[in-house]
Amino acid sequence: MEKLRTKLPDLSQLNHREKALLCVIAGLIVALIVVTCISINIRVNMQSEYTAVRDRLGEALYSNLYMLTQTFDMTAVPNADIKNSIIPQMKNYFIASTTLNESLVNNFGSRYQVLTDADVSTIRTTFNAYDAAFRSDAPTDLAQADMASCIQRVRDLLNSRYSEGTLRASR
Repeated sequence: MEKLRTKLPDLSQLNHREKALLCVIAGLIVALIVVTCISINIRVNMQSEYTAVRDRLGEALYSNLYMLTQTFDMTAVPNADIKNSIIPQMKNYFIASTTLNESLVNNFGSRYQVLTDADVSTIRTTFNAYDAAFRSDAPTDLAQADMASCIQRVRDLLNSRYSEGTLRASR
């Protein structure tokens, strides 16, 4: 043990230049540690904000899709105004849902896509079928059946993609 102590330099024997260099190195190490800690803290805060925004978008998408399904359920109510009330409300919820869905995909990747392009296309086609039936005063039974299957698909998506109100990434 004594040999080790004799090999360690005595700081009092260092000249001013060596002491200054040692202080600069120690300062750089401390600065590097501080910058690293700050960077880690900023990254953690950014990740938590990123997650919070994704969760809020997911919640808004869930809410709009849920309201789309609930509004469709009103078509079973006797004397419901499907043409002037229910379908326009459903279209509004659908437009909001597709916008939020696209935002999730654009900002967070395809793993957070809830409505696929096929789902969106099918629902749009069904809305067009309703519009065509309304214009020609034809029965809307076929459009109603198609929309029922679309709405069931939306319900299945809500059940599979959301857990406790939070959007889960697909695999």
